[in-house]
Amino acid sequence: MHRRTRDFLDTLVTACAVACLAYATPAASAAPAKKAAATASKAAAPDSTMKIEAGSEGKDFESITVEGEDRVRVRFDRPELQLSVDPASAAGLDWTGVWAALGVDAFDFVDPLLARSAFDRSPFAPRPWLDAFRDGPVARFKPEVSGVEKWTLEVADSRGRTVASFGGSGKPPKEIAWDGRSADGTPARSDLTYSYVLNASDKAGNKRSFLGDGFQLPPHVNASNDGIALSFAVPLEGTGERVPGAIVLEAATRLNHAPTATAPVRVEVTAPTFNLARAIADEVLTALRPQLFGDPARVTAVTRVDAGGGELASVTIRTGS
Repeated sequence: MHRRTRDFLDTLVTACAVACLAYATPAASAAPAKKAAATASKAAAPDSTMKIEAGSEGKDFESITVEGEDRVRVRFDRPELQLSVDPASAAGLDWTGVWAALGVDAFDFVDPLLARSAFDRSPFAPRPWLDAFRDGPVARFKPEVSGVEKWTLEVADSRGRTVASFGGSGKPPKEIAWDGRSADGTPARSDLTYSYVLNASDKAGNKRSFLGDGFQLPPHVNASNDGIALSFAVPLEGTGERVPGAIVLEAATRLNHAPTATAPVRVEVTAPTFNLARAIADEVLTALRPQLFGDPARVTAVTRVDAGGGELASVTIRTGS
């Protein structure tokens, strides 16, 4: 190559290198300045995310965001619980005024009771005008036969069962009284119809029989060493009250004035169906319990089902066995 041409090329390369260096130097120097400004801006910005980094002791924030496996422990300070069981130290009570109102001389329990007794009758007072229950015999038989050697009189119910029997030798008495007890000593049912048969035989062995008219038992009472038993009948159907209130009041009066006034009382009801027997027993218990001395729980009911009475139910109120 020609010497002048080579010198020209060297000069041109040198000029290009100087121009490139001059162009690149401002950009290179500006990059570190921008990076430093960004770092300073980041350091000055507030911590808006409110994060707890792993391994830190903890910070107080209005809201907390837990990242990773960090644990947050929250403890509340509770006031000490104090209980006062002394009523005298309760606030708002004037104990001087309270004890003055509740003193022994503040209430009179005698004079108001005496004043009330003048117009308010006790439910346990006797009622002598009630005399529906018969104390003596419930039936009297008058056999009029003569010339007999032996005789028997049997009382049977409407179902053909012998309830009571009497007998003897010679002429029978003018009157035979029956107190309403069956052969085993229990009161006869008041809902059945009864009749009697008189059998008589003379010395020659001739026998004669006399059939009496049918009858029903009135309300009656049987008293013994074991207790007292009051029996009566109630209708199964009717427009009025099924259990007469006067009958129950008289029964309560007799029970309250009996020697065994605090003994258990049992109400026995016999009716054609269980529902009727239960309903009648509930009516008797409701009317009887408020009129008796002692705990109302001593009055219980026993129901039996037997359709022998037809349109009546038998009720027996008894004490003892």
